[in-house]
Order: sequence, then structure tokens, then C-alpha cells
Amino acid sequence: MSDELEAIEAIDSSSESNFEADPEHTPEPEPEPPLEFTEEAAPELPQETSEDPVQVPEIVLEVTEEVPPEADQEDPEPALDLIEAILETIDESEPKPEPIDEVIEETIEARIEEAIEEAIEEAIEEAIEEAIEEAIEEAIEETIEEAVEEAVEEAIEEATPESTHSTIAEEHLEDLPRDELVHEDPFSDPDSTVVEQILDRVQDNIAAQLSETIAGILSNSINDLTRTLVDNLEASGSIMAEDTPQDVVAAPVEAIFSMPYTRSPNFVGRFSALSQLFGLWKPGENGRIGVVGLGGIGQTELAIEFVYRVRELSPATPIYWLRIEELQSGDIPSAKAESNALLVVDPGERFDLLLAGVPNQRIVDKLKGFLGTVVLLARSAQHGRELVSARDLCEIGDLELEASVDLFRANLGIDAHLVSTESQIQEVAELITCSPRAIIQVAKVINCTGMNLSQFLDLYQRGDPFKLRLFSQIDPFSYPDYDSSVIGRGVFDVKMFRSTYRNFSRFLYQLFFLGGTSVPKAIFSSYDPLDMVIILFLIKGHFLVVEDASNQTYTIHPLVYLTIRNAIGTQRSDSEGVEILEERQWYEDVVLAFSNHYPDAKSDSRAWWKDCFAHLIGGYDLHNDVLRIAVATIYQRESAFFKRKGMYTEALKMAVLARSVLPNPTPVEQLSIIQDQVTLLSLLARYRDMHHVLQSYSADQGPQSAMWKKRMLAKLEQTDCANQYESAVDTFQQLLLASEGSKLPKAEIYLAMDDVGQALMFKGKYRDAAIISRKALAERKDTFGSSYPDTHSSCHNLAQVLESDGKIEEALRYIQSALVGRESIYGPDHPETIHSKVVKASILRTKAVSTAEFDEAEALLLTCIDRLTARLSVTHPLVLSCKSEIALIMLGRGNYEGAEQLNRTTMTVREEGPWLEPATHPDTLTSKHQLAEVLRLKEGCKAADALSERVLAERTAVLTNGTMKGEDFHPDQLASLHHRAIVLSGLGQHAEASEKIDLALAGRKTILGDDHPDVFLTMTWRGEIMRAQLPKKGPEREEQLDAIESIHKQSLERLTWIFGPEHQSTLQCATNLALLKHERGGSARAEAEHLHRQIYKAYQRSVGGLHPETLKSKARLAEAMSASSAADPEEAKKLWRESCAGFGKAYGVDAYVTAKAYKEYEKSLRTHLDQ
Repeated sequence: MSDELEAIEAIDSSSESNFEADPEHTPEPEPEPPLEFTEEAAPELPQETSEDPVQVPEIVLEVTEEVPPEADQEDPEPALDLIEAILETIDESEPKPEPIDEVIEETIEARIEEAIEEAIEEAIEEAIEEAIEEAIEEAIEETIEEAVEEAVEEAIEEATPESTHSTIAEEHLEDLPRDELVHEDPFSDPDSTVVEQILDRVQDNIAAQLSETIAGILSNSINDLTRTLVDNLEASGSIMAEDTPQDVVAAPVEAIFSMPYTRSPNFVGRFSALSQLFGLWKPGENGRIGVVGLGGIGQTELAIEFVYRVRELSPATPIYWLRIEELQSGDIPSAKAESNALLVVDPGERFDLLLAGVPNQRIVDKLKGFLGTVVLLARSAQHGRELVSARDLCEIGDLELEASVDLFRANLGIDAHLVSTESQIQEVAELITCSPRAIIQVAKVINCTGMNLSQFLDLYQRGDPFKLRLFSQIDPFSYPDYDSSVIGRGVFDVKMFRSTYRNFSRFLYQLFFLGGTSVPKAIFSSYDPLDMVIILFLIKGHFLVVEDASNQTYTIHPLVYLTIRNAIGTQRSDSEGVEILEERQWYEDVVLAFSNHYPDAKSDSRAWWKDCFAHLIGGYDLHNDVLRIAVATIYQRESAFFKRKGMYTEALKMAVLARSVLPNPTPVEQLSIIQDQVTLLSLLARYRDMHHVLQSYSADQGPQSAMWKKRMLAKLEQTDCANQYESAVDTFQQLLLASEGSKLPKAEIYLAMDDVGQALMFKGKYRDAAIISRKALAERKDTFGSSYPDTHSSCHNLAQVLESDGKIEEALRYIQSALVGRESIYGPDHPETIHSKVVKASILRTKAVSTAEFDEAEALLLTCIDRLTARLSVTHPLVLSCKSEIALIMLGRGNYEGAEQLNRTTMTVREEGPWLEPATHPDTLTSKHQLAEVLRLKEGCKAADALSERVLAERTAVLTNGTMKGEDFHPDQLASLHHRAIVLSGLGQHAEASEKIDLALAGRKTILGDDHPDVFLTMTWRGEIMRAQLPKKGPEREEQLDAIESIHKQSLERLTWIFGPEHQSTLQCATNLALLKHERGGSARAEAEHLHRQIYKAYQRSVGGLHPETLKSKARLAEAMSASSAADPEEAKKLWRESCAGFGKAYGVDAYVTAKAYKEYEKSLRTHLDQ
């Protein structure tokens, strides 16, 4: 009998330990004040042993109806049938668990099998047979009345909690037939029928109690397994049985519960972590479980929740909790404690207490001998492994976002909560990395200061200084404890880590100096590989750094970063002098490594590097030359990148910063920084600043340095047209010879060739410039290939030279090649690309015939102006060159008014240009020359007289030596001389005009060669000036007419070949030839009329009927028709009137060209038509 009672007690104890009350029937607990979610903040709970009786689950009576009362109680088959019925009822009544993975499903199946096989087959079968037999025997021996009364009353009281007594009784009575309910005293009749009914009822009562107890055990087991995903629960299951209906089963006594903390109402989330803990917990075994994670992440709260759930599941499990106080006092449970005991060790940040002492006598050694399960809380995996194997570590990461939002909302004051949106709450939680400690601290700051979440977000996102202020003391509202503060020791104890792991702290601090986010591994390539493995193992084991293997980067936990920032930024004591010096050395080392790995100009992936660089040098002193040079190198690389992108202004800023941090005197290795600055000043046309920097540049740093300075000074002289470009040409030729005779890289030699070619072009020696430019292009193609950037530069330079040399079609091919290449390398908005577009537009304007072609060139130039203005400046010489080209296009289209205004505007800006002598700079003189040409066409030769004379004088003084002999000419000067001759001829000063046109022709042939288009233009105008000086009669007249006609025909042939038959230069030559034929008279006048008609139609087709040259050609045709006897006089008058009306319409009735047209019409009428 005693064995049977022990079995019943064991079953009873097991059923109680596995029972979890239905939340619908469990009274709601009293609300508790919110607790700080920290390891230290939980209030202490007095240690006591509960003696309250354990409540038994509500009995389910329905299953008992399936067991016939007549079944043989000694036969175990009905009991097994009872079990099967119970299981079927549970399957039908219990809610199905949510689908889970195979591992959990297998675990549940194993658990149910174990419960059925062990708890049911062994305990239930034996308990049912023995308990029923004893109950029946004792019931027969004693009085039926006593047996029935005690069986009914005691069974209900023992099997159900007090709250369910009435319900059970009611349900039991409901099961009885109605005739039995109205029977006044069913026990008074000792008839055997009554006894059988009572025995049946006793059997039913016992079976019902057993059935419901079994159902409760199995149901609770399944619910617990499904809810917590526990791999192994304590294997127990037994049936509550009574030896007699009169025996009362004593309530089991709960095991010791030494728990200093109450259950936290703030606990949220951590479902997977709890599941892992239950999976690692093996009651009765010598288990070791490690709960590890960053400080403030919630290890203590997780362990508290785990302990309370274990208590609910197994009240018989002794539970102990050791804090720092117990560890310091040595109050540790005996190693001989029960094997099913659970011991939680929480050393907080004082893990050293466990390791203190001699080997085998340390606390950690004592813990190894503990018979039960030890749960160790630690802030690093390394500490956890002091007691726990790696596979039994439960690593705690950041709290789930949804749980973080719930925690934050629960701790947020009502005022802040009312004005906060869900998205703001979520954003704050994400910003503080879903750290429970940080969430609660932020909520407290918001509640104490009265700020709302919008204000907090604004402040927090302003930068690290505001983050530190928000987490620090805010008088007079917020006074966070340093030990629990997020930026104190609450997350990471910087000083302790530094003192414990001094050699590993270097890596952590260098990550901090680099900003701590996505730091490339390459920066730490100087570390010993094995040391790096060890460092990462330790650092990651402390949960301080996350490694991104796919991107090869490291990132410090944001709260750890703030903690280090706070530690470095706070007032340091004198005793920390060694640490401060050590940090400076670490900083210097990482700056050097950062500088060495900083991306070069070709890399576009530099956003992180730029942000990191700004952080790296912010707030730190460059206390030695090594740091200064490293920082200057970074600035230089950034400058080179901006230059490659065509962002010259930004590149110059970086170059200036680089130079400003360089030591003085500048080391030889860093002279390139100054050279970059000078180059950028040249590209930005800041020539005065360029001159100033060159004056301060020392050429005593070696031959290369001296050659570079000489080259840049020559470029500056070339830009200012010093000494008629002679100095620049001579210097560049000397440098080219020196480069070819030295061991300089070929790229430097080709660059010297470019310099010589450009200087010769500016000098006006186009043929010589073309020769050396072609050579540079060929050499670069052979050495670097056709797609090399410098090869495209050679194409660009050669195109410029060829355009000036009159090789228009060839120039267009080369500039198109350069443009395509540069656009593919630099993009469409780079100044180099745009410069090639400007040259192309100039070539298109030179060869333009139709209005559409002029429009194409103008559109290209307008685009260039917009893009250059954004990259350079409105007054940059290249922008002004575009405007000057547009003025020429307006002139070619006959828009004299627009051409005049644009030329005047450009001239005014150029007179204030960046050169040393802007008023007489060649670019300024170009604007003056173009303005003089516009004035001649728009208002006549008299209006252009003074300006044309001044421009010729200034160009001669600036561009030549003024001798007007030999090769002492410049193409620009000759253009002004050519124009001056036309003006003088128009003013009737034919002799002087003839002298100047002859000189211009001779100079152009000498400088440009016999095949240049400008030579043929001068030739045809020379013929026209000669026509104005023809003798009225005599053989000399005929000879001159023949000579002039020969000149015109030769010029017309060559211009037609160069530009085509309808180009304005070609038509001008044809007009001069037609005028000559008209002058010859006789049969030649018919040829003149025919030629005038062709010219008129050509102009009309190309530039339209209202173009001034079209109207002039129409008037000349009318004049030729008037002089012809075969022509219709009325048709001639009609053409004259149309011409005059066209001028009036296009330029106004008061315009010079309109008045001149009417005067010529009147003259023609008087001469021919009125005769």
C-alpha cells in the first residue's frame, strides 16, 4: 500500500508541476509600476517557501461516460480504453498548435510518446487497478452510507480547486438521472441494487477524477511545448489515485525559490531566446547554460522570465540566484545541492569575481562542481565559455522591433504618447538599436524633460554631441546613474575593457576614429593575420563589432561607439596620461593607413571615405608632420578626383586645403600638391593667383621641379601673350629637347610636344604647329592606344590647329573623334568634353552655308555656355569664346543688331579679364575686330573707320614687332590689316587701301601658305580694290581687267573647293567677279547678269530672302538688268523695289543699309532706266 501511495503522490506532484492555469480562469494580477529593463534594477524579493496548496485543474467529466460501470475493475483493458478515449477527447477539444518546423513537431511527438508510454502505461495502469480494487474492498466492508458520502464529498474536494467545487458538483449531478435527483435519501435503502448503484457511482467518480487528471497533464504538456518551443520538458506524468475514498492527499511542498527579483511587467519578445533556453535546460542533469550579450541588451530580464516560467512548470525545482553581492560574500549554494536544482549566476560587469583566486579555488571552479543546472549571465562569449561549452551558449541580440516598440510605448509618458505617431516610436526604437536599456533611458528623458518624439528625433539626428547630451545629465530633470547609463557602464565598460585587453583595444579605438560604420578591412591590412583572427574573435565575442563578410567591412555597435566617444570626450585625469598618448599613437597609425588606402582619382566609390575623412580629422590635432602629410595626401587625391570629374572649383578647394596642411618647407615628395594647385588655377583662368603661387614656389628641389616651374611660367606668359608668344615658344622647345634627352616617361615627352604645338598655334605658325601636333598624336596612339585620354587631347589640339590652318574638313574629323572619346571617358558635362564641343561648333560655323547649319552651331554653343557656366564661371575665357562665336553666327545670318550687342558685351567683360593686361589681350582685341566688321556692314565704313584702325595698331603692337616685314606678322594682325583695307576702300582711300591689301596678301602667303582660304579672300578683295582704281580707258585698263579677272577666278576656284559653291566666302568672290564683268561692259555684262542671278538664287536658298546679302545680290541683279538692252526695265524696277522694301522690313526704314539701298536705286534710275 505504501508503494501505491508514493506512486499516487508522485503522480499528483507531477501533474501540479506541469499545470499552467487557463488565463480565462486566472485572476488578473495587480498592476505593478514599470521597472527599468536592466540587470540591476529589479527589486529584491524575500526568499520564502510557499506552503499554499497547489490547485488542481478542473475535472472533465465527459470522458467518464464512455467507461461502462459494469467493466471489470481488475482488467486493465478498460483503463487503456479510457486512456484512448481521453486522448481522442483532447485531440477534439484542444486547439491545434500553429504549424512549426520539423524539429519542434518531432519534439512534441516524442514528448507525447514519452508521456503515454511512461506516465500512462506504467503509472496509470498500475494506479487504476490497485486503487480501484482497494476502494471497492473497503467500500464493501464499511457501511454503504459512510462509503457513499465520503466517496462523493472527498473525491470532489481532493480533485478540484475551491473555485470549481460547485461547478464539478453541478456537472456531476447533471449526469445523474432525474429520478435520482428527487430521491430524498438514496442511502437509506440497504438493498443490493442501491449498493450496486453506489459502487457504480464511486467507480464513475474515481474514473472521472483519473480521466480529467490525465487529460489535464497531457493538455498542459502539449500547450507548453507548442507555446515555448521547448525541446525537453521534465519527463513526468502520473495519475492521481486514492487508496480509499476517505483518504485526503496532502498538498506537495514547493522547493526553495531563492529569487531576488520580481517578475518584470516590461518583459516583451524574446520568443526564440526563451525557446532556446528551454531546449538547453535538462532537469536532473549537470547542465551549463550561458546567456551572453552586450550590456543592457536584456540578459537579466530574459533569465528572470525564464526562471519564473520554470517555476510555473516545475515547482519542485530548487532555484537559486547569485548576484554580485552573493558572489562577493561567497554565499554560494553547496555543490551537493539537488541534481534538479537551477542556479543563475549574474555577475553583471564584475565577471572578474568569478575568476579571482588561485586555480581550482575560484568561484568558477566551484560552479563547475554544482550538481544541477547553472545558468551563467555574461557580457561576452569568452566569459561564457569559462563555464559553458560553445554549443550551450545563448547569444542575445537586439530586441525585436515590434517588441521594442511595445516596450517603448509602455514606458512612454501619457503626454508624450498622445502627441507621438507610431512611425516616430518605431523610428526612435530603430535609432537606438532596439536596446532595452536605451529604450527605457530615452523614455525617461522624454518623460522628464517634457519633449515630444519629434523634438527628440531632431536633436538626436543632429550628431554625436547631441546624442551624448541626451544620454547624460540634463539639469534639473535627468540624472542617469553612470553604472547603468547607456554611455556610462550600462552597455560597455570602456575602462575595464581597456585595462583587461590593452593590445586588443587598439583595433576597437581605430574603428572608432574611422567613424565605426562599414569600415573596410583593407585599412587593417598591416595587422598580423593571426593577430587579426584573435582580435576579431575577442571583439566579436564581446558583441562590440559586427563583421560584414560580403562587403568586407566592420561596424561598431552604435551604443558602444557613443560610449567610447563619451569616454574620450570627458575630462581626463592626469593619471590617464599614458592612455592619452597611446590613443594619439593609435590615431596616427590609422590616419596613415587610411591615407594609404584612400581611393585614387579613378575610383567613384568614395562616399564612405569622404564621410569618414571628415570624421577622422574633426576635432583632432595634426600634431606632427607625418599626420599633416597624410592628410594632405588625402586632400590631393580628392582634388584629383574632382578634376577628373571636371569640377575644377571643388578640386581647387581640396588642393588649397592640401597645401595649407603641408609642413613648411614643403617636402619634395609633396611638391606635386602645389603643382596641382597651379594647374587648377590655370584651368579656372585665375592667372593672377597662378602667378602668385609660382613666385612662392622654390625650384631648388631638383631638376624635375625646376623644369615644371619653367613650364608653368611659360604657360602663364603664353596666356598673357608676353613678348608676342616668343618666350613661350622658345621655352617649350627647350623643355622638349630636355625631355627627349632625359629618362622622363614618354607621357611627359608627349606633353612637351603638346606645349610646343599649342604655343606655335598661338604664335600663328599653323603649319609648324600641325607638324608637331600630328607627331604627338601618332606617338600617343602607338604608345597608349586610340582610347587613351591624352590621345584624345592630341586629337583636340590637332583639330584646333587644322581649323586655324584652313583644313576645315580634316579638323572636323579630328574634333569629332576627340569629342566622342572624351565624352565616353569624362561624360557630357566635363569641361574637356565641352571644350571639344566649342571647337566643333567653331568649325561648323566656319563651314556653315545654310541657316540650319548656323542654327546647329549656335545651339551647340548655347549648350556649352550653360554647362561651362555651371562648372567654371560666367567670365571664364572659354565661356566668352563661345559668346564670340555666337556673335559671328549672328553676323553670318545677317543679324547685325544682335551681333553688335553681343560683341560689345563680350568686349566689355574681356577688358576686365583675368590677364595682366586685359585691355590689350588678344581675346579683347578679337572682340574689337569683330565689332568693327559688324559696324562696317551695319552702318558703313565710316562708322568702322576709327575702331578698325585702332584694332590694327593694337594687334600689331601686341602680336608682332611692328616691322611689317618678313615673317613679322600674325594671322590676327593680318585679318585686321585686310579689314582695314576694305574700310579704306569704302571710304574712297583706294591708294592706301591697295597698299594695305597688298601687304595683307603678302603676309598671309608668308605665314599661312598659298593654299589657305584667307589668302584667297584677300586676293579677291585685292581685285575688288583694284577695280575701284581702274583707268577709264586705254590698254592699261584691259590689262588690269584681265589681271583682276584672273585673280577672282583663281580665288573662286579655290574657295569653291574649300567651302563649296554656296558658302558666303565663295559667293563674295563670285560677286566680285560679276562686278568686274559688269565693269568690263559689252558682252561681259550678260555674263555678269547671269552670274548675279546665280548668286541671288544661292543666297536665297541658303539664308533666305531677307538676309542682307540676298537683298544686296537682288539689287546687283537689278542693276545688271538695267544696264542690259535685252532686259525688261519693269522687271529691273521690281527687283529694285523688292530689295529696298526688304531692307526696310528687316532693319527699318531709317537703317543705314536701307537708306543706302534707296540711294543706289535712285542712282540706277537716273543712270539707266530714265534714259
